[in-house]
Amino acid sequence: MKTPIPAPASSQHSSNYYLINPDLDPADALTHTLELMSGIKTTLDEYICANAGEPGVPMLVNTVHQVQMIQALTSFVLQRDQQAP
Repeated sequence: MKTPIPAPASSQHSSNYYLINPDLDPADALTHTLELMSGIKTTLDEYICANAGEPGVPMLVNTVHQVQMIQALTSFVLQRDQQAP
Protein backbone atom coordinates (compact mmCIF):
# COMPACT_ATOMS: atom_id res chain seq x y z
CA MET A 1 0.00 0.00 0.00
CA LYS A 2 1.36 3.37 -0.98
CA THR A 3 1.54 6.13 1.59
CA PRO A 4 0.23 9.50 0.38
CA ILE A 5 2.88 12.20 0.22
CA PRO A 6 1.83 15.25 2.20
CA ALA A 7 1.69 18.59 0.45
CA PRO A 8 4.64 20.86 1.17
CA ALA A 9 4.10 23.37 3.92
CA SER A 10 3.12 26.75 2.61
CA SER A 11 5.55 29.54 3.30
CA GLN A 12 3.70 32.22 5.23
CA HIS A 13 6.73 34.04 6.59
CA SER A 14 8.66 36.80 4.89
CA SER A 15 11.95 36.04 3.21
CA ASN A 16 13.48 39.19 4.71
CA TYR A 17 16.15 38.44 7.26
CA TYR A 18 15.91 41.88 8.79
CA LEU A 19 12.73 43.75 9.45
CA ILE A 20 12.48 47.41 10.33
CA ASN A 21 10.09 48.36 13.07
CA PRO A 22 7.52 50.73 11.50
CA ASP A 23 7.50 52.76 14.74
CA LEU A 24 11.24 53.47 14.45
CA ASP A 25 12.02 57.15 14.92
CA PRO A 26 13.63 58.59 11.74
CA ALA A 27 16.44 60.17 13.79
CA ASP A 28 17.21 56.79 15.35
CA ALA A 29 17.21 55.20 11.90
CA LEU A 30 19.70 57.79 10.64
CA THR A 31 21.89 57.31 13.70
CA HIS A 32 21.89 53.57 13.05
CA THR A 33 22.78 54.28 9.42
CA LEU A 34 25.81 56.25 10.59
CA GLU A 35 26.94 53.33 12.73
CA LEU A 36 26.54 50.87 9.86
CA MET A 37 28.49 53.16 7.51
CA SER A 38 31.24 53.47 10.11
CA GLY A 39 31.58 49.69 10.20
CA ILE A 40 31.73 49.51 6.41
CA LYS A 41 34.39 52.23 6.28
CA THR A 42 36.51 50.52 8.94
CA THR A 43 36.35 47.18 7.12
CA LEU A 44 37.27 48.80 3.81
CA ASP A 45 40.14 50.75 5.37
CA GLU A 46 41.61 47.60 6.91
CA TYR A 47 41.29 45.67 3.65
CA ILE A 48 42.84 48.49 1.62
CA CYS A 49 45.82 48.75 4.00
CA ALA A 50 46.36 44.99 3.97
CA ASN A 51 46.20 44.81 0.16
CA ALA A 52 47.96 48.01 -0.89
CA GLY A 53 49.06 47.93 -4.51
CA GLU A 54 46.72 45.11 -5.49
CA PRO A 55 44.40 45.49 -8.49
CA GLY A 56 40.97 46.78 -7.55
CA VAL A 57 42.08 48.72 -4.47
CA PRO A 58 41.46 52.11 -6.15
CA MET A 59 37.80 51.12 -6.60
CA LEU A 60 37.60 50.39 -2.88
CA VAL A 61 39.17 53.76 -2.10
CA ASN A 62 36.37 55.32 -4.17
CA THR A 63 33.85 53.30 -2.15
CA VAL A 64 35.34 54.67 1.10
CA HIS A 65 34.84 58.18 -0.27
CA GLN A 66 31.21 57.39 -1.05
CA VAL A 67 30.67 56.03 2.47
CA GLN A 68 32.19 59.23 3.89
CA MET A 69 29.79 61.30 1.80
CA ILE A 70 26.83 59.25 3.04
CA GLN A 71 28.02 59.82 6.61
CA ALA A 72 28.34 63.57 6.00
CA LEU A 73 24.89 63.85 4.42
CA THR A 74 23.28 61.77 7.15
CA SER A 75 24.94 63.87 9.86
CA PHE A 76 23.73 67.01 8.11
CA VAL A 77 20.14 65.75 8.08
CA LEU A 78 20.34 64.79 11.76
CA GLN A 79 21.70 68.21 12.72
CA ARG A 80 18.98 70.02 10.78
CA ASP A 81 16.36 67.79 12.37
CA GLN A 82 17.64 68.69 15.85
CA GLN A 83 17.60 72.42 15.02
CA ALA A 84 14.04 72.37 13.68
CA PRO A 85 11.40 73.75 16.05
